[in-house]
Amino acid sequence: RLETTVAVSTYYIGFNMLDPVVGGGGDRRKQDAARKLRQAISIAVDYEEYISIFANGRGLAAHGPIAPGIAGYREGRDGYNSVVYDWIDKRVQRKSIQEAKKLLNEAGYPDGIDQKTGAPLILHFDVTARSAEDRSKLDWMRKQFQKLNIQLIIRSTDYNRFQDKIR
Repeated sequence: RLETTVAVSTYYIGFNMLDPVVGGGGDRRKQDAARKLRQAISIAVDYEEYISIFANGRGLAAHGPIAPGIAGYREGRDGYNSVVYDWIDKRVQRKSIQEAKKLLNEAGYPDGIDQKTGAPLILHFDVTARSAEDRSKLDWMRKQFQKLNIQLIIRSTDYNRFQDKIR
């Protein structure tokens, strides 16, 4: 007999809110543009696909920091992530990549190009990952950003240095 259980685990992308591109700095207009950029990325990074490929279909894409089964979790329409999903016919549906591109354009990066400089949008992704399995996940992540024509530069670092960067 096979016993199964639900285990809570969380994976996320953290943004450096001090970074002028993804955090926006102190200027209100820049903060709004940075918020739209983060939202576009959130739509483009398809965690249902990630779960299908890397977790053999076992898992649920999160809609917030509190997982099902944990006190405070809100189910259904009350708890879905309205930035990434639409509520249609009593269930969630991921927003289209066109919606993400619209947000990217509103953020000042039409087709991944900085409107002010004409340069491609390049973001850095700091990770502690080093294995071959990690490499395939990072390649997948790079492809998610490519949907928006954003160049993702992955910077592998040791755990202690990574913690310093986070602080």
